[in-house]
Amino acid sequence: MELTYTNPGFAHSIDSIMEFQQGDQSDWWSGALFSCYPQLDRAKFDALPVPQRADYLRETLQALYAQEESAFAEKIVQYNAHWQLHKHPIVDAFSDAFPCDCQNRFNRIVGHISLNPICPRYLETTSFDVFYKNSHRGALGMALHEIIHFVWFDVWHAHFDDDAMEYENPHLKWVLSEMVVDPIMRRDKRLSEINPYFAGGCAYDYFYTMKVEGKPILETLYGMYTATNMTAFMEQSYAYCLAHEADIRAGML
Repeated sequence: MELTYTNPGFAHSIDSIMEFQQGDQSDWWSGALFSCYPQLDRAKFDALPVPQRADYLRETLQALYAQEESAFAEKIVQYNAHWQLHKHPIVDAFSDAFPCDCQNRFNRIVGHISLNPICPRYLETTSFDVFYKNSHRGALGMALHEIIHFVWFDVWHAHFDDDAMEYENPHLKWVLSEMVVDPIMRRDKRLSEINPYFAGGCAYDYFYTMKVEGKPILETLYGMYTATNMTAFMEQSYAYCLAHEADIRAGML
């Protein structure tokens, strides 16, 4: 397993931001942008047709990006060094958790350092974005979250041979994949102790308050996970989510 952080350039940042700027601007995902960049005029942005929003972002953020290019370069060095420092126990932890030898797989994971405060992941390219203002510890915490997704769905697809389109939001398989980050991280201190986000919640906030059948759903999943092997856990946890999908989705509102 190998991860490399890179700067894919200004155009990538704009394209990444625009993935979250297509719909209702009251949505938290899009609102985070304006909290990070007060130089953006939200009213002006909201009034523009979607194609022109990208032009506005380019015009407004180009100077900022030019100023921050040296910071991007510094983050590449810091993030890659911190990954290398912790790589071996991480790889061992994933190899123990999943039925595959991660030592010799997933060798082209890429972390794209970006202006986007929301950080998408891409299963088909085993890549993800990380906000350039993140610390080296935070960048590693984000990487652990995303690597869980990459390995989870690789093993999942080999086991179920299903449609990879269902691995994305809003499908239930995506929802489950976001929940299982916590049990997998929690069980192995090699992962949880180096993740600065673990103590405050390494999954979406609403999963930590969500209850199904009167019990916190993450506790139910953790019990399933620790009682069996990974592929059996995948089968059992997904069956559980299917049986309680209405309650799960209600808790995500």
